[in-house]
Amino acid sequence: MLSARAQRFLAEHATRHPPMPEAAIRAAAGDLPGDAVEALVRFEASYGGLRYPVIVGNPMDHGLDGEVAVHDTPLGPAFAGIVDGDWTWGVDVLLDGRTAMDLGEWPYRVIDRSVDQRIEKHALLAEVRQWPHRTYTCRTPPHVAPVTDERLLPPSVPEASGPADLWWRDDGTAVEATLHAWGGRHDLWTVRHFSRMLHLAHHADPVVYVAMGHETVPATWCSICSEHVPPEWTCPLTPDSP
Repeated sequence: MLSARAQRFLAEHATRHPPMPEAAIRAAAGDLPGDAVEALVRFEASYGGLRYPVIVGNPMDHGLDGEVAVHDTPLGPAFAGIVDGDWTWGVDVLLDGRTAMDLGEWPYRVIDRSVDQRIEKHALLAEVRQWPHRTYTCRTPPHVAPVTDERLLPPSVPEASGPADLWWRDDGTAVEATLHAWGGRHDLWTVRHFSRMLHLAHHADPVVYVAMGHETVPATWCSICSEHVPPEWTCPLTPDSP
């Protein structure tokens, strides 16, 4: 079940056209295995026709769009259920509900542990994206999460956290770590520190550097603001004050 935050986010930002009827899915399923048919029916009933924006680019689009088909992947059978507007790329839904994608030549990888978790992470980002924030890039070994010490971080947000996204939040601060590149000798994570009040942003560096525990440096680009970010500056672009 979605949190109150995610339900508000969808009520304010999402639209939904009618999903493909269950009878139509079953009629078009042909000789698909029963577990695949049930997964298609569940997904379309819950998310078919759902559309909402997140950061930039096109919206997140959910639904079978009349394509009742399952294909093989390195992680098992999956179907095309989501188009990620920020990546401008298709996202598969595995039969167990996880999402996965490959982004061209990058290895096929699980991104979300469920579609609900995916919506939760988008809802939380929408809630704090207007707060002053600093952005970092963290380099880790493949399939290693960036955080090593959570003592300086706010409480974790488990409903929004998954294989490629980690969230912590309290009333005044939020920290996000999201995977943005993989497939080589390292994974690259974008880490964002959001502060409700601008003066709290000045404390972001020690919090992030201690918490991440891997090679972490200030980012030169903020994808939320679509701006180059000079060192020691906070978005919206405001230099530190004494």
